[in-house]
Amino acid sequence: MSNRAVRAAKRAARKNPKIAIIVIAVVLVIAIATICILRFGFPSAWNNIIAALFGEPLNHGEGELAVYFIDVGQGDCVYISFPDGNDMLIDGGSTKSGGLGASEGVLAYLDTLVTDGKLNHLMLTHTDADHVRYLDDVLERYSVENVYMPALRPSDEKMSAYPSVNAKKLAMFTDKDYVDTTDYANFFVAALNEPNCAVHLNMDDSERTNNIVIKDEGNTYTFTFYCPTADYYADTDNTRDALNLNAVSPVGILEYNSIRFVFTGDSNEMNEPSVTERIGFKDCDVLKVAHHGSTTSSSEEFLRAVNCEYAVISSGAGNSYGHPTAELLERLTARGMEIYRTDELGTVLATVSAEGKLTFKSSKEF
Repeated sequence: MSNRAVRAAKRAARKNPKIAIIVIAVVLVIAIATICILRFGFPSAWNNIIAALFGEPLNHGEGELAVYFIDVGQGDCVYISFPDGNDMLIDGGSTKSGGLGASEGVLAYLDTLVTDGKLNHLMLTHTDADHVRYLDDVLERYSVENVYMPALRPSDEKMSAYPSVNAKKLAMFTDKDYVDTTDYANFFVAALNEPNCAVHLNMDDSERTNNIVIKDEGNTYTFTFYCPTADYYADTDNTRDALNLNAVSPVGILEYNSIRFVFTGDSNEMNEPSVTERIGFKDCDVLKVAHHGSTTSSSEEFLRAVNCEYAVISSGAGNSYGHPTAELLERLTARGMEIYRTDELGTVLATVSAEGKLTFKSSKEF
């Protein structure tokens, strides 16, 4: 400590002796705790306290985590191979041919990844066609164990065109809002009628809970989703316009071997503030940029909250929306983020090794 700092501390102590007493007490507690840890190890009770405050610490994993940001053109489709052998698909759609082309091309590519005919987890973030269009085909092609979806049902008019739907699962959807698109109705009916499949709503009880947390038995990875709350669904016209529909997208944080991925769907200026407040600050590594690089997503506040070094943008080459926008790209580059784009590189693969090494490859390299 410099002489100037020492003098400042002394002046502060003279002005308020209580501060000096508090500082001395804190230093003594830290010193005693350090000696105890070195001598006896870290008490299990302390581990329990830390777990209650900050979450259970993860164990080191020996396998590889692989995340495929699949080039579907103007749309989203992410396949995750977890280190324990389980897997997950987040979204699957496109507004036009591009990348791997129409549904057949995407499914053919998924066949190279889903080699056992089974998906453990499938999530639809929201109901837009460029996220949902291929998912009824996915449900027909593979046996799906768990489906996670918005707490929204199709309109009665759309539902009338389909055979009966599992009544018990249908009763879960109590929100007054409905979605009037054939693409969502196709997925909705397929999801609720999928045999031996559990349906989960992308909805948290409150801002203090996370209803969707995916983890392995060995506690080496955890995938925590920040979803719209039950009150948000009840109080908001979730289907009024495109912003409202996109804002039901959950934000998920996947952690493995000290590397964190952030998945966003089409989150935007409506739901990002509440998610940012719930996250607080969580130092992450890879951001799946929301809404294909739209200006209304990935705000400065959200980017600061997750503090990622890498960004992956899923968008179609020459799309009519101008995604990713110049304004969004400037926000990312101003933070020094390294950017990977499916419209330029094709499918992007990010892997995390047993040693905790993060690696990126494009489809031209694998």
